[in-house]
Amino acid sequence: MTPRELFFQLGADRRRQVHLSLCEDALPAWIDYTRGKRAQLRYRDSVVGMRHQVDVELPADALLSARAGEDLADVGSRYLEPIAALQDDDLTFPDPVEFAYYAMYNCFRKYVGGDDISDWLIVNQALSVHDDSEAASRLTRAIGDIDPTVRG
Repeated sequence: MTPRELFFQLGADRRRQVHLSLCEDALPAWIDYTRGKRAQLRYRDSVVGMRHQVDVELPADALLSARAGEDLADVGSRYLEPIAALQDDDLTFPDPVEFAYYAMYNCFRKYVGGDDISDWLIVNQALSVHDDSEAASRLTRAIGDIDPTVRG
């Protein structure tokens, strides 16, 4: 059975636990990227030309809120501008960092906002932070940590 099939055998609560685990595993990519760059993480939006500072704490706050099931730090409104900037190409990150950013965002949207986010989208984004050759083993390990009866 593939790791994807194993994942979809899990109930909704266990899939949530896998999402949180995979996002926790992806968060260091964001932290490593932003460490020591706070002053450099600025962008200008193309709509009105305003300058913005990247909120480096936002993905971690999103993950904490997703774990709690409630918006603990005004995460929803803090994401509005940077997500628009990413979609408008006003803000860019290296691919693994962007995948980590979106994984935390979508996990937050699903488990705090109640948005209809595909379960596999979050898995795919969180795993895309890492080398492709590690994806299956990382997912299998996350599933096994949540449900030891499930084996690949």
